[in-house]
Amino acid sequence: MNEKGYSLVLVMLTVTIFFIIGLTILSVSIYQAKFTQVRVEDVTSLHDAVKNVEETVAELKAKVEQLTLSTPTQLDLDLGNAQAGFLSELMERHSVTIEDITDAKGIVRNKLFTRVFRISAPYGSKTVTREVIITNAPSFLKYALGSRENVTLNGGAYIDGNIYTGKDIYVTNVANYIYNSTLYSVQTTFPTTSEKSILFVEGNRYACDHGNGARSCYTVSTAFTKNMNDFTSDSLLFQYQGPSVQKEQDDFIDVNFDLTLKDKLLSAAGIDGFDLSKQAQYQSLISLPLSELVEQIKSSFATVVVNDPVDLPTALEGAIASGKSIFLDTSTVPYFDITSLTLNDGQWFIVNGDLTLENAGNLPLQMKGNIIVLGNLTITGQVAFDSTVYVNGNTSIYNTTISGLNGKEVVLLTKGELEIARVNEFTNHFSFTTPNLKGFFYTDSNAVIYAVGSYINIEGGLFARGNSSMIPYTDENGLIVNTYRGETNDSGTNLSFQMLISSEEEQKQYARFVVKHNKDVFINRGLGLPLVKQLAVIVDEIRVQ
Repeated sequence: MNEKGYSLVLVMLTVTIFFIIGLTILSVSIYQAKFTQVRVEDVTSLHDAVKNVEETVAELKAKVEQLTLSTPTQLDLDLGNAQAGFLSELMERHSVTIEDITDAKGIVRNKLFTRVFRISAPYGSKTVTREVIITNAPSFLKYALGSRENVTLNGGAYIDGNIYTGKDIYVTNVANYIYNSTLYSVQTTFPTTSEKSILFVEGNRYACDHGNGARSCYTVSTAFTKNMNDFTSDSLLFQYQGPSVQKEQDDFIDVNFDLTLKDKLLSAAGIDGFDLSKQAQYQSLISLPLSELVEQIKSSFATVVVNDPVDLPTALEGAIASGKSIFLDTSTVPYFDITSLTLNDGQWFIVNGDLTLENAGNLPLQMKGNIIVLGNLTITGQVAFDSTVYVNGNTSIYNTTISGLNGKEVVLLTKGELEIARVNEFTNHFSFTTPNLKGFFYTDSNAVIYAVGSYINIEGGLFARGNSSMIPYTDENGLIVNTYRGETNDSGTNLSFQMLISSEEEQKQYARFVVKHNKDVFINRGLGLPLVKQLAVIVDEIRVQ
């Protein structure tokens, strides 16, 4: 009897255990099914939100590219707003919100064609957003580095931003340099880019791996001449991280430097090309040669005349107080001896001749306001800019630190040669976060950068439009960047080099040439940016918040 009772208890216990296990398996299955359903719904919701934002951006871009540039007011009428017009239709069609944040960015909308919109779509309890900038700025400002001609990257540069080359690109792991008039080449690493960088290349791609002397990328004698037999085509070599490669789908909006320079001079004289009441006067004057144009409008400026540079600060103060743009002939002023220059909104500082901004002090020379230099420009020492600068001649930047003033930067455009040299020379303290050149630097000509002894860290961009002439000591045109990755010192007879041991990922922090793109320039520089008669849409990254 006891045995039967024990057997019954054992059976009931076994059944109960299996029943509990079964219920557990069933509940887990139901939970997993529900969890999977929620995840599918989450993914679907995110996909739909991103799709709605992307389609809105695409339609807005197509609309803007068809618009004729007339007046800022007409642009607002063409776009409409959240209540009526094209933007309202986009919101309804794609279930998005479009917020106009132009005024919040401090943009003067009745004078500028720049507009900033935040497009957003809901995703569960979160939101997918993307900011777009509509502007009539030139295309070079979209890139961290580039040229309408060829781009050559010799050595271990670090580039955070997009690269544009209108023709071919060459990449090597050697850096060329000149020491005491003798040409040398040193092996180093290949360049590195950020994960999101894109290389827009319209021509061919070539790469050369020096291979510890197994190959020779250059013959070095009286010039640096490429050994094309050691270059491979249709390939690129980067250290650790390289860019994605594609062709640019948007039209390249170029800078007409001569026309832009005359347009800015007329603007400084109060003759606006978009003012209908002054159209006839504007068209008549802008067709004149530059020297004649200056003579015609010089009476509109506050002319500064001093015989002694000591009197310059006081004379400038009086000219600024007049409210007019300032005209200074530097034939009587051998050097620009002031500690700061702060112009009022709408004023320009026009230099008839060469300008040297030289500062040997510990505090930066502060320059706020837009500048036109009809001769050459030289910058040395510490200078802080909130300016757009046009230089009709050559520009030399050496032994200098260029910072931003009031959170802004400089956009410097030069028609002639752009030389950036001896910047933080033999500095071996590397900082990714602290630029020593804050701004965008553009030349209508070719450019070559030697960051082998120098340490150059640009927050902004570098662009050489280029021409058909060859860069001195090379067989190339366009833009050439030579840079070492690691420590450099001057031994007295040559440069000495030390590559620092670290992982491939960490090595980028020892790059002696760094450039990080900054989109804020489209908002910060406003009226000073070059004249282009075509609108474009600049798109920021998608964010989920």
